[in-house]
Amino acid sequence: NCEDVIALDLYVLRWWSGVANAIVTLLNRDINVQSIIDDFGELIYRELDYVAEAANAQRFNELYAGVTDVFVPKVYSELTTSKVLTMEWVDGFRLTDSASLEAYNLDRKKLVDILVQCSLRQILENGFFHADPHAGNLLACEDGRLCYLDFGMMSYAAVAQRNGFLLYTW
Repeated sequence: NCEDVIALDLYVLRWWSGVANAIVTLLNRDINVQSIIDDFGELIYRELDYVAEAANAQRFNELYAGVTDVFVPKVYSELTTSKVLTMEWVDGFRLTDSASLEAYNLDRKKLVDILVQCSLRQILENGFFHADPHAGNLLACEDGRLCYLDFGMMSYAAVAQRNGFLLYTW
């Protein structure tokens, strides 16, 4: 049972983070390691709730499916539970699969541009963004679209944060 193993691991990490907090305090540093572990644990448990992940995927689809060259698989809500997420099958290739990208004449620079443009749009327009866009969570579709997968780790940037980001980059 995955959840039991995670619970034990978090318990042990939290105990050791208490030791780390004592050491950090002796070094006159203002870092709460236990708080970091608590946030990590919250993210892990959110990642394990497939009903929440399905809702994230549907919201992401509503907000970004209209973005040129972005694809979001359909979620089958009626077949999804907290333990099973059922989504549309996607034919595609990992962004690191050079042979397939070349075989389908897919432009790597264009795929990266799509990723960057969509990521900026997520953060700046609506604030709801995919917080885990690594190569394992993205596919290049045969038609050149970028497919987002794994909506377990999403986040939100408030308007003040988005404005701060814009001011900082100005």
